[in-house]
Amino acid sequence: MLHASLLHVDSHRPPRPRSLRPWYLVATMLLTWLIGVRGFMAGCGTAMYLRAGMAPDVMAVAEQARDQGDPFQFTFLVLEAAQARALSLYQDVSFPLSIGKLLLGGLLVVASGLALGGRPGTRGFVLQVLVANLAFAAVEYALTRGVRGAWIDMVAQAGALLPPDIPERAGLTNTGLWWTAERVRFVIFELAILGSAAVALTRERTKMYFQAVARAVDPGDEP
Repeated sequence: MLHASLLHVDSHRPPRPRSLRPWYLVATMLLTWLIGVRGFMAGCGTAMYLRAGMAPDVMAVAEQARDQGDPFQFTFLVLEAAQARALSLYQDVSFPLSIGKLLLGGLLVVASGLALGGRPGTRGFVLQVLVANLAFAAVEYALTRGVRGAWIDMVAQAGALLPPDIPERAGLTNTGLWWTAERVRFVIFELAILGSAAVALTRERTKMYFQAVARAVDPGDEP
């Protein structure tokens, strides 16, 4: 009888809040957390680099990397140097954007953690942070067209230093391919992920999860 009554009580016990947490909320918030960390580190690194004012000579880097005989290393070093040089050429735009990326990246890290933990009363805040990051990503992409054009041209010029029989040379000197890659990166790894995370927060199951966590924290809110 005692065992049966315990089963009866357990059957009416509400599920634990963690069991209500949607898988898509976890997946999108983990991705936005990574985007936030990446944005924070990139913004901090760019700001420090621009303050130091040491722009690399892309062609000198390319010639030195070419002598090493490793096409993959050549691509990495040239790309890194070209992007750094382009940022310095457009410092008036890239420096304030780097500060914005640093701040919004940090906020996104915090917001993603709050969403994963289901912190009561924070769903609206997390949604606002996601929308702010979406808007910033769109503005940054529009304002840095000149930066992209500069480093893509520098990469293509440096790639021409490679011997014609090396397969990587064709990809490096193909400016259209670089422009397409940048568009794909922007759409998939910024807009799509941030947008999906915002949608995940508006789903009914997500709202139920946050409500369940709030009731668990404050049982007095139970109807």
